[in-house]
Amino acid sequence: MCGLIGVVGTVESAYEVYLGLMNLQHRGQDGAGILTTETKCGSEFHLQKGTGLVENVFSERSFKNLRGTAAIGHTRYATISRNDPNLLQPFLDYKAGIGLGHNGQIVNFYELRDRLSNAGVPVKDLESDSDLILRLLTATLNQDKAVGADELFQAVGSIMDELVGSYAVVGLVKDGSLFGLRDPNGIRPLFIGTKANESGETAHALSSETVVLNFLGYTKIEEVAPGELVYIDNVGGLSRKRLCERAYAPCMFEWVYFARVESKFGSTSVYRARFKLGQILAQQLQQEGIEADVVVPVPETSRIAAVAIAETLNLPCRELLIKNRYIQRTFILEGQESRLEAIRRKLFPIAEEIEGKRCLIVDDSIVRGNTARQIVKLVRQAGAREVILVSSCPPIDSPCYYGIDFPSPDELIAYNRSNDEIAAALGVDRVVFQSVAGLASALQQPSLCTGCITGVYPTDTGCAAEFEIHRQHDRNCPSLRTC
Repeated sequence: MCGLIGVVGTVESAYEVYLGLMNLQHRGQDGAGILTTETKCGSEFHLQKGTGLVENVFSERSFKNLRGTAAIGHTRYATISRNDPNLLQPFLDYKAGIGLGHNGQIVNFYELRDRLSNAGVPVKDLESDSDLILRLLTATLNQDKAVGADELFQAVGSIMDELVGSYAVVGLVKDGSLFGLRDPNGIRPLFIGTKANESGETAHALSSETVVLNFLGYTKIEEVAPGELVYIDNVGGLSRKRLCERAYAPCMFEWVYFARVESKFGSTSVYRARFKLGQILAQQLQQEGIEADVVVPVPETSRIAAVAIAETLNLPCRELLIKNRYIQRTFILEGQESRLEAIRRKLFPIAEEIEGKRCLIVDDSIVRGNTARQIVKLVRQAGAREVILVSSCPPIDSPCYYGIDFPSPDELIAYNRSNDEIAAALGVDRVVFQSVAGLASALQQPSLCTGCITGVYPTDTGCAAEFEIHRQHDRNCPSLRTC
């Protein structure tokens, strides 16, 4: 899961992208990059990227070099080999004059890489599915013709037929034009907005989340449709075409965990969805006769659901797990040992408010169980009389193939376990999960990608077994990687 932004039509393009990336930092903390193109004295790319948080990658000096009226940016959450700076995005093909950033996961990456190799395309250094998309695109384009809307429509339509998985892409052409595309199932999000630039002309921006476009002052914000390509030329001309239509299936995890609460997907506010998840879960708790003295949210993303639960059950909601704000999101850290150590440093309980109480601990989701197990330990040590753990997401018991880092079911606490067995493994008195029906009711979408909770996926998963084997191997062998 990564963050994307692209801007065209303003001399402040690089700085706007930087501000956008700051507002997308939650989507990836491994590294960031900005690519611009300058067309005043011939087309010239400027690229800067580095590991770490956005504010540490770029400085004031960066924007003296990142010149141009069009720019794209990427903040990276890696599923494999997160410390390799060679896999930071955007990727750039200088010869073809195209750069791009990608959010998602290509399930048939290894198959497509082998196909390129058999066709004589050098793939020795091809380690990223994002780089694969760029190479497929440039291989499909006619190198003797300038890249315009029609050329991109044809080339992207061709590669959409080959790619299996999830992808939102923002791209930059050397002539200063910007493009964006979204996978035919709409698994990964992408939005477009417009505003007047410094001269009163129209500027456009593409982003993974609406909150970024709102922050930067863009209006008329729309979702890029599943299977759609959006192209904005260097004078502001906008072309859009839906190249491929399949069953709409946005990732439910955007609402549950990943997105900022200020954002909106599929016309459903993330804030309202999380509040509704809490209300529905509270009704379930009432039906099961579960009682507690205090509702305690796990910072940060579960707070809204916890408030809804507390209001519905007429219980106090108290912030009794205090977060060290300088610790990264533990779910997207590399390796279990790193996550466990980060959790230990991340949260600290207020023991005097916990001692002797029946604590209803609310989390947004329970994936591997690392965070939950450590939190339960902290709450127990603080003297809680009873610990009930509730999740606003249903049990995650199947792999994700679309860009979230749990490719194997063996990593998942809910895999092949009953609720009682999960409770025992986590050390709680009881565990309660949101129902699949409750999730659907709260998110109010005609359909969703729920593969990780139902085992039913929106794309062909015939190559998933090979994909899982490769990814597990890649974790132990850094010579082969996907981002």
